[in-house]
Amino acid sequence: MSVVVTSVFLLFALIFLGFFIGKRKIVRQESIPDLSNLVLKVTMPVTVFCSIIDQRDGSGIGGSLGQIFVGILLMHLFSAVIIFLLVKVLRVPEEEHGVWIFTCVFSNNGFMGLPLALSVFGSEGMFIMALGNVITNLLIFSVGIRLLTWRYPMKDKLSFRKMFVNNINIAVVLGFVFLLLHIPVPDVLDQLLSYLSNITSGLSMLVVGLSLSRLPFREVFREKKIFLLPVLRLLVVPLLVIGGLRVLPFEVDPMVCNILILTSALPAASSQSMITEQYHTNTSAAARAVFVTTLFSVITVPLMMAVGLK
Repeated sequence: MSVVVTSVFLLFALIFLGFFIGKRKIVRQESIPDLSNLVLKVTMPVTVFCSIIDQRDGSGIGGSLGQIFVGILLMHLFSAVIIFLLVKVLRVPEEEHGVWIFTCVFSNNGFMGLPLALSVFGSEGMFIMALGNVITNLLIFSVGIRLLTWRYPMKDKLSFRKMFVNNINIAVVLGFVFLLLHIPVPDVLDQLLSYLSNITSGLSMLVVGLSLSRLPFREVFREKKIFLLPVLRLLVVPLLVIGGLRVLPFEVDPMVCNILILTSALPAASSQSMITEQYHTNTSAAARAVFVTTLFSVITVPLMMAVGLK
């Protein structure tokens, strides 16, 4: 479990570094949206593409593909329904509904999930996590964008095409084309893509910290209800997933179960900070959500893995 704690600590350290850089004016506030665009439109699509084409052996892909795709879809669907009802009961401000639902539905299974799956479960675990990320990325950069722009005035209407035709989803399609057709990637290009892919995790966490730096530090914890987000994201959702998997009337591949539990236990997806920056919506609420769930995940991720993993 030390691998899990170390990975979470490093991500949190990068958020703090971004916060420090922002407070010291090393990066100007008006540059933050540009850094978000760099991640969303360049480095993250490259990371998604690489995570797919790196799974060259693809042994047993058929069964795992179906189970993880269905599992991820159902997990997101039931989480969304439950959290939608809870934000009404908890009387969360309407302008924060999207952030709360996004936080509890989408976890950081790219930046944290892939390295954790590799460290804990080996290459098979990382491959299955990468397959699950395909569905998650499609949902984040379509339904997720809709959630984070919900109840906010938009200069341009968010059309179906704008939600689904973006660099991330194009990278997903291209990745599977290269994987399934066994199209080789030249060594020089492969190295270039690897360099760009390696930037994503660190830069995205720095952007979260930079977004937080706009707030006085006390503002991060000003809203007491913010402490309910880690409870929902890091305890309620994974416990529901663990319970659901244990009562299924049919057998699911143990590795798929483990990856579903790990995915459900991770903190909020950091991409929401970059999406809110890009669309000029509730950047402070999004940054706080990523901050507090990442902070408490140092304790809860190892705990949920100990409780649920097979």
